[in-house]
Amino acid sequence: MRSRLATLLAIGLMALSAGTALAADPPVAAFGGPIDGGQQVPIVVTAATGEGTVVVSADDSTIWYVVKYSGLSGALAAAHIHVGAAGASGGVIFPLSGSASPMVGTLTAANFSASGSITTFAEAVAAIKAGGTYFNLHTAANPGGEIRGQVAAKGQAYFATLEGSQEVPTVTTSATGNGWVVVSTGGATITYYAAYSGLSAAPAAAHIHLAAAGANGGVLFPLAAGASPMTGTLTLADLTPTGSVTAMDGAVAQIANAGTYFNIHTAANPGGELRGQIAGTVAPAPTANPTTPPTSTDLPTGASPTADPSTGIAAALLLLGLAAAALAVSRRRLEVRAGGADRGDRRAND
Repeated sequence: MRSRLATLLAIGLMALSAGTALAADPPVAAFGGPIDGGQQVPIVVTAATGEGTVVVSADDSTIWYVVKYSGLSGALAAAHIHVGAAGASGGVIFPLSGSASPMVGTLTAANFSASGSITTFAEAVAAIKAGGTYFNLHTAANPGGEIRGQVAAKGQAYFATLEGSQEVPTVTTSATGNGWVVVSTGGATITYYAAYSGLSAAPAAAHIHLAAAGANGGVLFPLAAGASPMTGTLTLADLTPTGSVTAMDGAVAQIANAGTYFNIHTAANPGGELRGQIAGTVAPAPTANPTTPPTSTDLPTGASPTADPSTGIAAALLLLGLAAAALAVSRRRLEVRAGGADRGDRRAND
């Protein structure tokens, strides 16, 4: 009986642990590509080049973009995302920041402008995913656009929410942040974006580290520490061999398996003030007397965590209930046996 009860209790605890374990979030498709004069209609002869990246949130409500460029014939006059297939021209559906390189921004339905058959923000998102849009950078010498780049499938995006509570040990800070990495098709490059606010001071350093949630690990890639948002592109030349990871394919595998994290360091917190597990939804710390179930704090995606803690808890409670029932039945059998033995003794004495 005791052996059976111990087994059921062990199974219940295993179910509870499985329900609360951190699982890797699925990636989200990312888009973009090279930007040059050869894609303009008609072609523009220019030495300018660029590269663009577009990431759409899992719920299709938010678009992040990073566009780098160099070598324009003059100052950038304007920049947009237009609707149009490769080799065709179309109207503007989103304005870009029009700033110095890199241009970085966030687009929502409030930034959308209807053009042609694209009349809603949802249709614009669908056009981006279908390869039916393009970046266009305009100059005074080329008002119709000097360099252009079709927004095509580019790779896989993995998201992170940055918090002091994810640091090991936990750091108490009012700072918050979010970020993503885009692993290119083939895994040769990693584009990153990390936004933050409320740090105790300017970032002293920033990295992608190698370790699972709840553990610390060495630096895998350095990031360009600076004003928010921090952006950049990483290649094999940027990789710092750490542990078993000595090549890009190993780094990419760890990213996909929630084995890496953003870490932003400050003078007050040299070990890190803000941390975010990449591709991993980390549940918030439990309250002393919670009145409602904890919810995901994954800001970029709004996606539900892949592991549902309530499932594991329900399974554990069910198994513990079964164990209690089994214990009660066993006790009843012992009582019946004891009663029978007692009656037998009385008859023998009579």
